[in-house]
Amino acid sequence: MNLKKMLVGGIFVVLGGTGMAIPAHAKECALNQSKFDVLLSADDSQNYFQRLKEELVLRKELISNTIACSVEEASALRARVDKPGDSQIKEVGRKISELLGNAIGYYNLQLTKVPDLGLEGSRYFAKDLLVWRRGNYAPIAKTALNFIVWSENQSLVRTAKNRLDQIGGAVTILKLIENESVQKKWEEAGKLFNAAATENKNARLNLENLDSPEETLASIKLSLKNLSDTYTMLSDLVTEINDLTSKIKQPEEK
Repeated sequence: MNLKKMLVGGIFVVLGGTGMAIPAHAKECALNQSKFDVLLSADDSQNYFQRLKEELVLRKELISNTIACSVEEASALRARVDKPGDSQIKEVGRKISELLGNAIGYYNLQLTKVPDLGLEGSRYFAKDLLVWRRGNYAPIAKTALNFIVWSENQSLVRTAKNRLDQIGGAVTILKLIENESVQKKWEEAGKLFNAAATENKNARLNLENLDSPEETLASIKLSLKNLSDTYTMLSDLVTEINDLTSKIKQPEEK
């Protein structure tokens, strides 16, 4: 029996690195002063009032485009959150989806105000929009991304547990647990998986409580790091077991 077959399926490729793949969504949208810098370089020879009129038109256009982009971004993210799956925390997904829906509603409401803006009003409007995005939308978006990544990681956690159980059964049947090196690797693999499971649970609790997205992301990364190390240890363990079983079979073949 070649125990290495227990580890096939691309898991090592998936967990080869410690970084996480961020779900694809609409391009990030930001409203900042750099977008208006072009307005400050207008030709001074232009009529003053004409310049003000053109500046207002451009400001409204930039604001409208940015809001439309933000709606697209939030809608794409919400669609990923609402995507059917085997998430263990569907109620959290519904809460996050509702918060994203509120953000979309806010953006759409602001879009209706743009046509009535004056030049000075457009300046304050843009600043207020940016402040709202940073203080309200950004945390929601980060939490949504964490929810998506955590949900998609659960299949990796389950697969790791299955691999541990399979290899543990083989170790017991072959009575290789008495081998000091095998025993050490087996115990270390168990410790690494338990650490991964603990951080995975911490991330889940953070999501359920809608805690700091930075704290949640830190737990997700630690969970994946320990999960990756678990698979590395299991791979080494399988190699050593195969070597030992090969040596045991050699005398019988003679």
